[in-house]
Amino acid sequence: MAAYKTKQKEILLEYLRATGDTPQSIEAIISGLQARGCPLGQSTVYRLVKKMCDEGTLKCFTEGKKFLYQLVGGDECHHHLHLKCTQCGRLLHMDHAQSERLIGDIFGANGFAVSEEETTLFGTCGACKMNERKQQS
Repeated sequence: MAAYKTKQKEILLEYLRATGDTPQSIEAIISGLQARGCPLGQSTVYRLVKKMCDEGTLKCFTEGKKFLYQLVGGDECHHHLHLKCTQCGRLLHMDHAQSERLIGDIFGANGFAVSEEETTLFGTCGACKMNERKQQS
């Protein structure tokens, strides 16, 4: 089924692109849109976020009892694994060749087929790790 491009969806996409690697709750998205003077209602944002998650345009993560959403990089984003920093929340895109090697190793060792579009590895990014080291010294 083709995805429809509406003015509301374009406004939301533009906002999410501008916020980059920062995962946000729906409440934060609504507040950010309102701060920019964007005329999207709360129910419209909820509906669009759900639709964009279903389409694979957004990834949804849970943090405690909170749902956070983050824009993914389109069709090419479905062909590699993602790395999610549990400290700062950034979503990083693993290199395609690295993803293929890791997935191949898992399949070779276990006969298990990994779903690339659904797989996110959680850990600590390099920037947060460096901040930890600085704080410890």
